[in-house]
Amino acid sequence: MNNAWGPLPDQKTSRTLKWWLVAAAVVIMLILLVVFAPLLVFLLSIVAFIVGLIALALGRVRWARIANRKSAAGLIGGAFAMFIVSTVVFGLSLPTETSKVQPFADTAASAPAQEPTLASFVDQPCEADHLVMTQGGESNYCDKNDSGAFIWVGQTTHDQAVAKAAEQAEKKAAAEAKAKEEAAKKKAAAKKAAQEKAATEAKAKKEAERKAEAAAAAKEAAAVQAAADAAAKELAEQQAEAESFTEDTAGSSAYYANCTAVKAAGAAPIHSGDPGYSRKLDRDGDGVGCES
Repeated sequence: MNNAWGPLPDQKTSRTLKWWLVAAAVVIMLILLVVFAPLLVFLLSIVAFIVGLIALALGRVRWARIANRKSAAGLIGGAFAMFIVSTVVFGLSLPTETSKVQPFADTAASAPAQEPTLASFVDQPCEADHLVMTQGGESNYCDKNDSGAFIWVGQTTHDQAVAKAAEQAEKKAAAEAKAKEEAAKKKAAAKKAAQEKAATEAKAKKEAERKAEAAAAAKEAAAVQAAADAAAKELAEQQAEAESFTEDTAGSSAYYANCTAVKAAGAAPIHSGDPGYSRKLDRDGDGVGCES
């Protein structure tokens, strides 16, 4: 027979006892965790608090077995309580600093060992030239030595190195400026020499062209003169030949155009005074023409 009015009194008592046993076990576990692992409880309380807020907003969270907002509110309150307790226990578990008063003699003897002076770091290796070590009003600087390694140096040595580097940089800049100026002067001198050479060559070329033109004009004039002389000579020869022909053929009707005509006529050789004789038939002018 089913009980329509709920569980029997004995069943209800058994369930209540079981719930209290579970609750006692959870409380004991939480106490142990708070004592031996307060940080874990601290983290768990934060997680539980967040889950409770989600359940309170949604009304329930099935995977966390939170059926309603009342259970969610209880979870939030418990998580907050665990958070406070774990924070206090964790804070108490942290070690506290203790200081012991030592005798004056021990303090004086251990003082140099507790705080090394800057001088103790001089010539010790360092990493980069931008590092600076300061103590009081003094400073150590990380500079390169002569071999190129970085070491700690004092203020005086650093200042001397900086001044030396500045002096070297100034000398280098002056040398570069002087070299640049010398190069500019040489370049200007070379440019001037090139211009003068070009002007001289242009002048010489112009003079050579003028001389060539004068020589060509002289040659042309000589050729004209030679042509004129040849024409005059030819004209004189023609005139002399005409005169000779006139003298030699006066009163004669014979005329020979050349030696071939003289030979054809059987008059070769022809002598001066013979009919048809002319100077053009007598090339050597010995008075006998068409000899051969």
